[in-house]
Amino acid sequence: MSSTRTMGIEVTDVSTTQRLPLGFEYTEPADNTNDYGERTWIYVYNDSGSGIAANIAVMKKTAQSEYRVILASTGAPPQRIVGVAQHAVADVSYGFVLKRGVGTATADATVTADLALITDGSTAGNVSHAAAITNAGIGSTLAGRSGSGTLSVYLDCRG
Repeated sequence: MSSTRTMGIEVTDVSTTQRLPLGFEYTEPADNTNDYGERTWIYVYNDSGSGIAANIAVMKKTAQSEYRVILASTGAPPQRIVGVAQHAVADVSYGFVLKRGVGTATADATVTADLALITDGSTAGNVSHAAAITNAGIGSTLAGRSGSGTLSVYLDCRG
């Protein structure tokens, strides 16, 4: 029996009813169909006042001990970044975001491969890269891209 069936919901499920404790982490086992390795998802409540689109970074809401998340602010400290949504999570809804592992994120500018991943300095929820960064990233870029759009990333969020 798969672990997803054991917890009762899929990582893509979004609901206005809480079905797991906030902050619950689910580690998806490595799968030979994509060879991504394990991926860790965290169950959160979208308290942002709007929906969170796929591939957008989220952070803990200010002064909340619970896993209530909002769109990641520009230049947000990495310690507040919870993960990156891999599917849309409606406002005032519960769902999973990817905390650790291979996924996709949105960037609004050219991004270089194999550099530290950080929150973007100009667009909330987007990511960027940094060439010289020490202990402040939320992962790394796996592929570069020119201009805006989604890119492959390895996430390692702390929030």
